[in-house]
Amino acid sequence: MQEEETQINEEVSSDNSSRKESSVDFVANKEDWIEKAIEYESTPKSLRVPKEKGEFIKSLGVADRTYYYNIGKLENKKRIVKIWLNEALNDGNEILQKLAEKAKSGDMKAIELYMKFVLELAENLDIKTDGRPIIQIVNQIATKYEATPTTSDNSTRQA
Repeated sequence: MQEEETQINEEVSSDNSSRKESSVDFVANKEDWIEKAIEYESTPKSLRVPKEKGEFIKSLGVADRTYYYNIGKLENKKRIVKIWLNEALNDGNEILQKLAEKAKSGDMKAIELYMKFVLELAENLDIKTDGRPIIQIVNQIATKYEATPTTSDNSTRQA
């Protein structure tokens, strides 16, 4: 009799441990599909594969409602936005470098855009160069290239 109880307890214990393992696998799979969903959501629509979100959700093997519930959680939205911002910062640096190159080559529109960017940056960061406000330096450069100088109150005047 005691042997039967011991055998039954071992079988129950074995069943419980396998359930725990499968629930851990389920959680890991949930984390995997959420990671894939975050990556998908942070990818520009034109670059997503598959293009249709419904197909993507189906490929994950989760219900639409489950997908939208989890992707709509604040911590997941924050992660998506963080990825967007990092991409924008990386792209922005490259774009700004190309804009500067065009401005250096004499492209008036590029000069104007670049100077506006520098002015806005200067106002937000309160940058000074050689003791002079950067706005004075930018205005000197703008005058040199016959662009519209800017006053410190953000209004423009004709040169």
